[in-house]
Amino acid sequence: MSKKILLTFAGNTDPTRGQHDGPIIHICRYYKPDKIYLILTKEMQERDEEPYNIYERAIKENLKDYNSEIVHINTGIEEAHHFDIYFNWIYETFEKIKKEEKDAEIYLNMTSGTSQMTINLLMYYIDSLDLNLIPIQVETYTGQSNQSKENNKTVDKNYDVEAEAIYNLDNEEKTRTYRIVIPNLKKYSRILTKNQIQKLLEQYKYEAISELLKRNIFDKNLELNTLVNFAIERTNLEGFDCNKKLYSLNNKNYDKLYYFTKDKNISKISDWYQIVDYFTLANIKQKTGDISAYTLMLEPIIVRIYLSILKDLMKINLEKLFKRDTNGYKIELKRLEEGLKKMLKEDLKKTYLKDDVYISAQVLTCTIKYYLKKEKKLDINYFNSFSKTLAKIKNVRNTLAHELKSINREDFNRESGTTIEQVNTKILDFFEKFYKQYGYKKEMVEVYDNLNKEINKLLE
Repeated sequence: MSKKILLTFAGNTDPTRGQHDGPIIHICRYYKPDKIYLILTKEMQERDEEPYNIYERAIKENLKDYNSEIVHINTGIEEAHHFDIYFNWIYETFEKIKKEEKDAEIYLNMTSGTSQMTINLLMYYIDSLDLNLIPIQVETYTGQSNQSKENNKTVDKNYDVEAEAIYNLDNEEKTRTYRIVIPNLKKYSRILTKNQIQKLLEQYKYEAISELLKRNIFDKNLELNTLVNFAIERTNLEGFDCNKKLYSLNNKNYDKLYYFTKDKNISKISDWYQIVDYFTLANIKQKTGDISAYTLMLEPIIVRIYLSILKDLMKINLEKLFKRDTNGYKIELKRLEEGLKKMLKEDLKKTYLKDDVYISAQVLTCTIKYYLKKEKKLDINYFNSFSKTLAKIKNVRNTLAHELKSINREDFNRESGTTIEQVNTKILDFFEKFYKQYGYKKEMVEVYDNLNKEINKLLE
């Protein structure tokens, strides 16, 4: 069973007022916290110092069968009306709790103290992620705001603890009133958290969103969590396994979000779809300004596209053309036609070709052109334009490989002699032109934007 902690200021309605519990005693009566962190201003410290100790003595006098550890936090604050004067005290108290009682239920007394004090607690509650905070409000016994009648007079250090306990009607079951209210403060937190999540969605930072959702403050928090975890698994390339998240929601609006297909009977992923999916990840990198990651991810995409052209469009058996190991395809000179070897030497500007080396985009470009000359299964002019644009990325890739620097969009455009938009257009046009026959849809490369739209709907 988790430990229970009460964090509270002391106010003028504590320990008792008008022959009824004040908020601190009332919370202790019904929740029995194991430990109380009592934050005191200078005025309240004077009431609590020896020989008065009115707060600790009053708790014990009114709740005789209850014994709690009380941690006195003496702030010395004199200007209790200042908002920002409490921040460090509250922050350091919570940090202490995190270290010693991280898994505890922490009750926040939202009634005792000035409005400046309780608003500070509210702000911490709104912004907290890693503590189980439960705000508690205690109504007055009249159900109205505090009065200034004689029987409702302000407590001072001359407060008679024993006498007031005798007159406290809440100590008798017949006259006791239950005045605990759990205020719905999540709506205040929702506004801030919603704005934070929307900013993170623009950056596709799903792990950070998952942390914010731990606050459990949205009406559809479970569905939000499921979609965000689905997004995390998709970005981690977990394949069909991530679809299990969407199956559990059984929502037709999410059909366009599934990895490859919604059909549970299909277990093999087509090569063309893996290319599309990986490009989609690269594309969100450039959208968020990570041009270095985008560039590095493009290289294997281009190689895979060229292999797909040979295999799927030109129907060439790659296993016969190249040697394959667990890391990919390699050149094996004895498999290559003499004409292809000659063309490779010319394109690569080599006097001889190395054997048993992994293929590159340049090798594949030359190989495709060689076979297109023999049999025109693809428009040679189209391929020349396509490969010429993609080849320009090599200059940017070389910069990243040999210099300790990252690059921005302007660097990419300058060093490549083209633009990211032109590169993306070439690749997307290729998908549309050649992969549509296999099932390609534009929504496949828009999956994360569509996912973000669905998450935004659930934030309303």
